[in-house]
Amino acid sequence: MTYNVHSCIDVEKRNSLDRICNLIKKERPSIIGLNEVESFSPRVGFVNQPKRLAAARNMVYSYGPAIKFGPIGFFGNAILSRYPIYESKNFRLSSKREQRCCLRTRLRIPEGYITVFITHLGLNRQERFEQISELERLVAQEKNPVILMGDFNCGMDQLRPLYRMLSDAGSIFGSQPTFSLTNPKDRIDYILFSAEFECRDLIVAESDSSDHLPVIADLHIANV
Repeated sequence: MTYNVHSCIDVEKRNSLDRICNLIKKERPSIIGLNEVESFSPRVGFVNQPKRLAAARNMVYSYGPAIKFGPIGFFGNAILSRYPIYESKNFRLSSKREQRCCLRTRLRIPEGYITVFITHLGLNRQERFEQISELERLVAQEKNPVILMGDFNCGMDQLRPLYRMLSDAGSIFGSQPTFSLTNPKDRIDYILFSAEFECRDLIVAESDSSDHLPVIADLHIANV
């Protein structure tokens, strides 16, 4: 699952943390990539959102802060996993405006090790070109099977460099819009994967917990 949770605040400005926990319990994803998740920031009452969301399904998590909020608070990306996380590194992407990052984790699934990235790209098109080039280099360095997901803030046309190495689950099962909640017309949230994976299904789940909709792919791996 990839989901921009909008700080666990819905479009009516209500706290949606419990609703997102219930969504995780209902959909039962094994790996989750989250954008705009906060930790100990005053805006969300100093709650550790990644920890709370991971606890909804007894998952482990890794957090990749992008922006500091308040004395001890952060805003960024997270990966939640039912599988052990053996390694985690947060990469700062070239950012002219709001700082953007990409969180890389190495997970041990029953078939072996895989690498999972979660990222949230900028709003400026030229900025995204640079960030996508950086993602391309990160993916090219990987020896493990790769999943790259997140809010890319763009259409498929700008992701062509990544399509040379990765497949797009959404393009296989139809380009369902993921943004915005009140008038969904843009697909900007993606799950991309390397050739070792087979995607058997994809849904854009119903949820009113954010300004984005969550995307869930059914990925299977043959050999690692």
